[in-house]
Order: sequence, then C-alpha cells, then structure tokens
Amino acid sequence: MPSIPVFCGKDCGGNACPLTATLENGRVTHVANNPAAGKYLLGCSRGYNLPSELYAPDRVLQPLIRVGERGSGRFRAASWEEALRLIADRLADVRAKFGAGAVLNLSSAGSTSALHGTGPLLRRFLNLYGGATRCTGSYSTGASQFVLPYLFGNQWKTSGFDAATMQYAEMIVLWGANVLEARLGTEINARLLEAARRGAQIVAIDPRRTRTAQKTGAWWIPCRPGADAALMLAVLYLLLKDDRVDRAFVAAHSTGFEQLEAYILGQDGGQARTPRWAEPLCGVSAEEITRFARAYAAAKPAMLLPGYSIQRVYAGEEPYRLAVALQLITGNFGKLGGSTGSLNNRLPGPRVGMLPVPAVPNQPSVPVTRWPDAVLEGRSGGYPEELHAIYSVGGNYLNQGAQITKNIAALQKVDFAVCHEIFLTPTARYCDVVLPAAHALEKEDIGLPWAGNFLTYKPQAVPPRGGARTDYDILCDLAERLGFGAQFSEGRTAAQWVQHFLDQSEVPDHDAFRRSGFYIAPDQERVGLADFTRDPTAHPLSTPSGLVEIASERYGRETGFPAIPTWQTPPQDERYPLLLITPKSPHRTHSQGSNLAEIRRKAAHALDMHPTDAAARGIGDGDQVRLFNAAGVAQVAVRLCHALAPGVVCLPEGVWVELDGDGLDTAGAANMFTCTQGTAPATACIMHGVGVQVSRCPAHIGS
Repeated sequence: MPSIPVFCGKDCGGNACPLTATLENGRVTHVANNPAAGKYLLGCSRGYNLPSELYAPDRVLQPLIRVGERGSGRFRAASWEEALRLIADRLADVRAKFGAGAVLNLSSAGSTSALHGTGPLLRRFLNLYGGATRCTGSYSTGASQFVLPYLFGNQWKTSGFDAATMQYAEMIVLWGANVLEARLGTEINARLLEAARRGAQIVAIDPRRTRTAQKTGAWWIPCRPGADAALMLAVLYLLLKDDRVDRAFVAAHSTGFEQLEAYILGQDGGQARTPRWAEPLCGVSAEEITRFARAYAAAKPAMLLPGYSIQRVYAGEEPYRLAVALQLITGNFGKLGGSTGSLNNRLPGPRVGMLPVPAVPNQPSVPVTRWPDAVLEGRSGGYPEELHAIYSVGGNYLNQGAQITKNIAALQKVDFAVCHEIFLTPTARYCDVVLPAAHALEKEDIGLPWAGNFLTYKPQAVPPRGGARTDYDILCDLAERLGFGAQFSEGRTAAQWVQHFLDQSEVPDHDAFRRSGFYIAPDQERVGLADFTRDPTAHPLSTPSGLVEIASERYGRETGFPAIPTWQTPPQDERYPLLLITPKSPHRTHSQGSNLAEIRRKAAHALDMHPTDAAARGIGDGDQVRLFNAAGVAQVAVRLCHALAPGVVCLPEGVWVELDGDGLDTAGAANMFTCTQGTAPATACIMHGVGVQVSRCPAHIGS
C-alpha cells in the first residue's frame, strides 16, 4: 500500500513531527513515523490518531448558521454562498459602525505550519480588514516570554538548545517538564530516554511522579505547585554557603548577582532563604533540598530544563529568572550539555518562507488571558475598544481560556461570532456561523517544528470531506467580498504559496524534500548563547549592560517589581485548601480530540487525589465528587493516586465543558476553576496551584 509523508501540525510541542500516512482505496488507514527522519525524530499518539479525526462521524462538513440560543447547539445547514455573504455583511457593518478594532481576533495555534497556520492566517486577514483588536501574550509561555527579554535582551530568542546536546549532560533537571507526555519538541523524548539509559542522572521536580519520571527512573522531588521559586532560592542559598559558585564566570557574564546574593543570605535585612525556610512552602524536606543542591553542584555539565508549568502559576515570572541564575552560578550556562535555563525551543529553524502578516499602526490589543474581560467591560474597564464581534480560527477559547463561565458570558454579549472548525466545539456552539475547516491531511503544507533544526513537508493526502474548505481558501473568498482579496492572496493559490516558500528556503533539492517529507539542517548540536558564553565582550547581549541581567533595573523601573527575582507568597483562601494542577493529556492536544470516543477510551477522565486527602473527606476510589471554588463547580470521578504530592489534586485540561441548568459542569473541564486575573506583571495565565475544595457527592447525584 502506498504511503506519503505527512505531519500533524498540532500545537503540542512537536507540531511538525515527520510522519507517513498509508493510503488504501483513497482513504488514510494508518499514520506512523517517517523512516527518513531517523531514530530520534519520532511522533506520538496525537499524530497517529489523525485518521480518527479525519473520518470522525461528527465532523462539521457544511456551513452552519445558528437558529437557537447561543450555546444550544441548534444550527441549520447553509450554502457556502449564504454563509460567506452573511459573514462579510456583518464584518462590513461592524467596521462601518464601530471601526475594525471592534472585532476581536481569537486566532490560535490549532494548526501550525508555513501556510495553513491558523494564527498567522487570521492575523493577516484581519489586519488587512483594518486591524482587529489582537490578543497579546500566550497561554503557553506568557510569563517566561515576558521576563526573559529583561535577562537576555533580544538574544532570548536564541537562548535554547538542540535536543542532541542532551547526550553530553551528566545531569538533566526536568523542572516541571513532563516531556514524554506534554512534549517539548519532537526529538527530546528519545534523547532523554537515551540519556537515562547511559546513566545520566535525571531529576524530576514536579507535584506528580509523571510518566516521564517513571520511564526515566528519575529522582522525583515533589515540589508543591507555585513554590518552585522557593525551592530554587533554597538551592541557591546552599550553593552560596557551600562556596559552589563559579564567581569568575558569574562576574564575566552577568550583572546584579550581588543583589540577589544579599537577598538570599538575608544580608539585605530580610530573612535568609534557607532550606528550612523553603520546606513548608514547597513541601520538600530541608534534607532533600540539601541533597539535591549538592548533587546538582557536583554534576558537570548539568542541563536544567524548565517546563511551562512553573510559569503558569502565581508570580510565574520568578522561576524562569531563578532558573537562569542557577545555571549561571554553577557554570553550566551556554555550555555543551548544559543550558541557559531558558525555554529549550529558543533557537531558529532552517530558513524557509512563511506567510507575511502586515503590521497595523497603533493596533488595539488586550492580554490574551483577559480577552473575556475586554469583551464584558470594554472601555469602562480600561480596555481600548468596545468589542462587538469575535472571529475565531484554530482556537477553542471558551473551553481553553481561563474561567469558562466568564468566557460564556463574553460570547453571549457580542453582536456576532464566527469560527472555522472541524467539530462543534464548546466555542463553536456559541458562534452565529460555523464554517467547516479542512483537516491537516486535507492540506498541502510545510511543517515548522516547535523545536529542532529541520523541516517537514506533506502533500494533500486526500481531498476535503463533504463541503470542508481550507482556512486559506475561506479567507480568500471573504477578503474578496470585503475588498482586499488581491492583497490577501497576492494572486497565489495555496500550492503557489507553498512553492514560493520553498523558493525562499535553504532546502537544496525541492523534489527530494517533497518525496521524503524531511529536510535536516547541517548543525544539530547548537547551544544557545554559546558565542556570548565564550566571549561576552565580542558577543554582548542587547541588555543595557551587555550581560545577563540577574538584577534588571529596567524590569524594576518598567514593572514596579523588584529588580531581582524574589519569593512572592501566593494568596490563600482557607475555603479552598487543595491546590489544583491541570496538566496535558498525552492522548490529545489540549481540547482537540476530546470528543472522540477512541481517544477517550485511552484514559478515563478523573480527578487524581492523594489517598490521605481523600480519606480525610470520606472519599474512595471511583467516587463521584464535587470539585469547586469561587469560579465554578464540577462533578467528576476520583482516582486515588500515590504518585501525587499530598494537598494537590490533578485534573487534566482539555475536556469539553458540559453545563447543566444549574451551572454544574458534568464533564470535569479544568478551566471551570481558573481565573482571568493572571500573573503580575506579565498578565499571563495561572493554570496550576489553583485553590479548590473537594466533597463527596450524595449517592443519588449522578446515579
């Protein structure tokens, strides 16, 4: 049976994994790893599940126009002509009455690629429309992306590492990085497992003993969510007291370390940040902190890989500042087998063309975490526009944004909402028009890996099912109706754009790339900021000092927060004593696939709870419980779990919300309990360390 190269394009941390699709009688029957990519660049179940999505019986295959109340799920089928005319008329009307900024761009990374990437596509369309209100920041890495430029300047974008360099590490510290499930790049999983087999010390600092920790035989240090900064400060304290600081290296490459040292040692008039101080905050004994700090100091080189989870907490900016400080003072910064403590994917990929997005002067914007507040409050709440319409492509914002009840209210308030979708998601149910989008296997494109120095390619494996169309073709038609069709398409079909991108690329043999679906660049062992590390005078950073700014006076001046990283005590409400974490499922990408029975069967959705916490509440394994806080309430089954820190409960994110008439979520959607307030100063999302309470449901509930 013939097979062709493909990639899934999902925003899972791999997103351009080299795969192949087997075709039989015009249908895709199987997806597997692409042998042309070798033994390290491997996909996962998210990509292997592509045929289940493609042929799912509940796919949206024709335009839908709402006929019931928003959220009711009542739609009627419409022709493309009617649906596009309605959308164009409503967008033109909003622009004429209120200006282009009255439309909120809710694009996201439901599909990531050179042409059909949903985020750039809708930004290009709406910017040419006149400049819709855009969302700034990121649900994924909002706090870290905000703070890292203060440490590294513009070079924060090149501060990561290639996964192949993990082979040189003596110790790999996964600080909140559950890479085998959440994935931080296509190659990193195989490289981590290989490092464990050769005897590198793997350390997993996480509230859960994750699958990553289990499969690598990692030293598990169960730090409470939101307390990573306290643990980091205590480790720094021990390194200082034990005189394990490479002071010459620190002096040559950074500024402000003396201020941080005074804070940690209590020489600034404050409390010393000792392991005994940290113990009640992070839930790790002083003895364990000491043991780890000394093992970390002795390991050369040591790679510290901070996960996204440690910055999706209250004061999530601080752990990334401290991760950089840890790698600096141990001399592991910018070294082969070490890391800078930054996001691992901060390195450029191979040169290739991408869809350009025109800039809009003075474009209104809102932090993505607070998009529903911007809709609900408008200018009276300090936001730049009164928002009357929402255009959503590649994002299930109602479900995946913080505080679902507020998201629902926002979607109910706007005059008009439209989305492109494959399924009738919770967000789609609140839209006025739903347009059927083509699936990843129904589009030709070039894959841009989240991390790694390679490219992938896929032809159109099969034609779009039913009446589905690509987002590009949909937006071309709408742009034509709104008067900017030539500017949007530049006269190119989708296939011509793909060829144009290849013509701009470094790929030497286009035909070979199309046949194999894979191009790998020559350098596969890049170390972020290596030139700066070797010679900081010849290769200075673009910070005010030209060095890594452990103390950033600019940060203090612009944000009002301390110039150095500090411990900020999270707010606590005694009514909600348990700390909720909302990790990724290994079987789906966020909410994508949550509706598919085949994926649901792989892991029953449940609230993981430590037996001691359950026993204190009279809860047994499998019991139905009421999970609640001030933001919302859900009913969900409990699964007892010893591989979880006491005081912590775990509910994987992504399950589609299902509200009954009383506002109770019967599905167990994690964002029923999160809040749009966000961190400060980044205004980034807080998805872990959320205070909740759990009580056993009466026997008749749910029976």
